Amino acid sequence: MGATAPRRQRSKKDEQEFGLAKKEFIICPNCESVFFDKAWHYSLEKDIKHLENRGSRFKNLKFKICPACRMEKDKTFEGELVITLSKEKLTEKNEIINVVKNSDKQARAHDPMDRVLWIEYEGNEIRVLTSENQLAVRIGKKLESAFKGGTLEIKHSHEEDVIRVFWKY
Repeated sequence: MGATAPRRQRSKKDEQEFGLAKKEFIICPNCESVFFDKAWHYSLEKDIKHLENRGSRFKNLKFKICPACRMEKDKTFEGELVITLSKEKLTEKNEIINVVKNSDKQARAHDPMDRVLWIEYEGNEIRVLTSENQLAVRIGKKLESAFKGGTLEIKHSHEEDVIRVFWKY
């Protein structure tokens, strides 16, 4: 008797927003992510051959904003990274932003629902808000690793699903 693969955990956003898997395709008009086979995919262009080989046609095609774009529109988030720079380190701000943007690209390539929703700048502080709480943690750890001398603090909340990450450099 062969072993079966473990069942893929569906994100709670997918389950809440779209229910059980259906034989339809949902395209987000904002980011062009596509929902099929129980998951969001980065774009239909890469998956079109896979779908055609399975005999799938676009009979049940719908347009609906994906959970990550909805979060951005509603100004909600699951991860918050607050970067505080000392006056001496302000010159490295662009490099730090590049690390954040590269982390965003990597996360989106892995799962289009994992992303940096928006970045806010105020004086020596940069606030990065993410759609997944672990993405904020991952970016904070990358910054700590790339820029020696900073301090990283991760705060989990018991009242909400938001993780707050503070990196002082």
